[in-house]
Amino acid sequence: MIDAILKADLTAPRKQRHTARRIYDRVLDEHNAGDIYHQVVRGYIADRREEI
Repeated sequence: MIDAILKADLTAPRKQRHTARRIYDRVLDEHNAGDIYHQVVRGYIADRREEI
């Protein structure tokens, strides 16, 4: 899911791209992942943005 969001952000205008906090909120809301930490999501996003 996070990879799909990051790939979609490549074509979005700069001001409309997702922040790490917004992606974290979407993971919590859409997948009921209450046991995941913001630090984990932020670290994953940082690594994947470089690769994507």
